[in-house]
Amino acid sequence: MAHPLNIGETILQSRLFLGTAGYPSPEILRQAIEASKPGLITVSLRRESAAGKGQKFWDIIKGLGVPALPNTAGCHGVQEAITTAEMAREIFETNWIKLEVIGDDYTLQPDPYGLIE
Repeated sequence: MAHPLNIGETILQSRLFLGTAGYPSPEILRQAIEASKPGLITVSLRRESAAGKGQKFWDIIKGLGVPALPNTAGCHGVQEAITTAEMAREIFETNWIKLEVIGDDYTLQPDPYGLIE
């Protein structure tokens, strides 16, 4: 561990944050996480629930022992992001949430005003 990342009282073993979206299979996701050894992985509660990957996805995430940072990816409005963040806080038992609100469906650029609300 050359340069751990300290955030408050939390020490992450790596400064790499790895997203879990877009992998062609749960097995390739697992291999990517094991090979890259990220300090944490970001997980979209909405995308993963809606994608139908089911229990296998969650089993992989839990089994790797890498801290998960839930996010609100896929949310188009402030209230939707708040509700998703509250659900993620309960499911992951964390107060750490990566907040995202989509402003443009085509480019997936964020809505900066929605984030501030």
